[in-house]
Amino acid sequence: MRKNGHISEITQLFKELDEKIKPNSGSRKAEKQKYADINEKRDNPEYNEKKSKLWEGF
Repeated sequence: MRKNGHISEITQLFKELDEKIKPNSGSRKAEKQKYADINEKRDNPEYNEKKSKLWEGF
């Protein structure tokens, strides 16, 4: 929260880190997708698991 133009040290640190570590890198996109999938499975009891071809026929 900003009051009177003040930015806390931790907020400034997070801003600097975001600028340095490229927030749209491939690994960060993959992490976001992983957690989106986890949340979808958790929140949607009707979610159908993607079936692996490895287990077809068993």
